[in-house]
Amino acid sequence: MKTGESGRFEEIDVLRGLAAMCVVLSHYSWHCVKSFQEAPFGFDLHTIYGFYAVQLFFIISGFVISLTLEKSNNWRDFAFSRLSRLYPAYWATVTLMVVAEILVFGKTLWIGGYVTNLTMLQEFIGFPNLDGVFWSLTVELAFYAIMGVIFATGLLPRIEVVAAIWLALACLWSLVDQHLGIGLPAFLPRYLVLRHVPYFVAGIMFYRITVKGRTPLRVAIIIAALAAAGWIDGLWDRDIPAVGWIDGLERLGIAVVLFAIFGFAVTGKLRFAVSPVTLWLGGISYPLYLCHRNLGFSTMTRLHEIGVPVSVAFAVALAGALSLATTLAYLVERPALRALRQWYRMRTRAAAVGP
Repeated sequence: MKTGESGRFEEIDVLRGLAAMCVVLSHYSWHCVKSFQEAPFGFDLHTIYGFYAVQLFFIISGFVISLTLEKSNNWRDFAFSRLSRLYPAYWATVTLMVVAEILVFGKTLWIGGYVTNLTMLQEFIGFPNLDGVFWSLTVELAFYAIMGVIFATGLLPRIEVVAAIWLALACLWSLVDQHLGIGLPAFLPRYLVLRHVPYFVAGIMFYRITVKGRTPLRVAIIIAALAAAGWIDGLWDRDIPAVGWIDGLERLGIAVVLFAIFGFAVTGKLRFAVSPVTLWLGGISYPLYLCHRNLGFSTMTRLHEIGVPVSVAFAVALAGALSLATTLAYLVERPALRALRQWYRMRTRAAAVGP
């Protein structure tokens, strides 16, 4: 795996962009089939499993957060790094979405929802997401908090042991809550990201192998994460056992594919996929993920109402999402990130020098 001029792992940027595009195509196709009873261009693209592309994001997060922690001097550095990365584009997207929904599509403003969603903590405090894709941000924030605690408590050098325990807890929760039907507090899977632990753990182990070398323990944890990915949410249905086992095997198969793709990326076997187009897509992946759903759905619905063919409406919404994401990336996300991190470096240096 090679880094670009910015020091970024280019293959991972490519995966991030392709995953975001997979989510967009899946959502837009699903909306066309559900709302207009017609697949765009005759292809039912929502069968490309957009949800599992988000799981690929979680593998990437496990890798990237491990890298970020290695570069951080303390938990405050880590927290600022993550918050400066997430919030500027998110605030701009939420505000733009609300304004467009009101002025262009005639919807009403829910001020409480808007304000609480600006915090990105809405699910933690009992408010719904203004956009359905924001659910994954709740998962990411919880993961960041867990990794921050691990870092602050000095457990990062023993992350393999922590990861193994975390996987075991996730599987135990799945057995008790999902299969045995013994209701556990809902905050457990939310705060400990138990449904998605296998993917985060895989990313962490891929990072450890890439940077510190392959060991039997690290390989074993990746294999255990694969098994856990098939187990969690894929337990057999007690009423229709055969269907449940098929579901579990499907999830395991998809996890194998995702793990393999990421493994190819970090070992340099996806270098052929790096190009100006895929790097551009990776560079706009975060704002693209944030802005595409609600505005795209509203755009397609409005165009369909005035008689525009479904395939054309799909193409217009896709082009609009890519254009808007590019604008947000280059005019909001990147300038804000540079400015905030420059301010933080200057503040840190001033604090080190003292009065």
